[in-house]
Amino acid sequence: MLNLTANRPSATFKRALGVAVLGLVLPLAACGTGSEPSEPTSSAPTETNPPSDSADSSALDPTGKWTSPEAGDPFLEFSEDGHVEGTDGCNAIKTTWEVDGDKVIITPFTSTQKACAGVDTWLSGAVSATIDGNVMKVMDGKGKVIGGLEMEEK
Repeated sequence: MLNLTANRPSATFKRALGVAVLGLVLPLAACGTGSEPSEPTSSAPTETNPPSDSADSSALDPTGKWTSPEAGDPFLEFSEDGHVEGTDGCNAIKTTWEVDGDKVIITPFTSTQKACAGVDTWLSGAVSATIDGNVMKVMDGKGKVIGGLEMEEK
């Protein structure tokens, strides 16, 4: 009788291969150019975000497209249903968001894994953000501001 499964890799081998691939890919995802992200270009004051319809009248409303003029044109677009899509200037990024007090909490991104020379992918490190008028200050997991985005005019 012909054994069709004899040449297939075992489940243990597949898991080990998956771990090895992650070990090679994850360090590449953390690579940056070493340059500091620029601050938003506009310093013009604007009115603050209007309160949402929720019981907390001081809730932030990040919905809309937030952009940066840096190489690769990084941006995040927050939708009302709690999803975020955009690009860090190199890779497409996707996740969800929620408001917690005066911060927008951004869950870890799913992302493509392209390597792009000359592009600082700081935006992929976003964990939270605050909003002051039309400026979003983006912070990493330690609460350090890693860059800024501006609300795109409609």
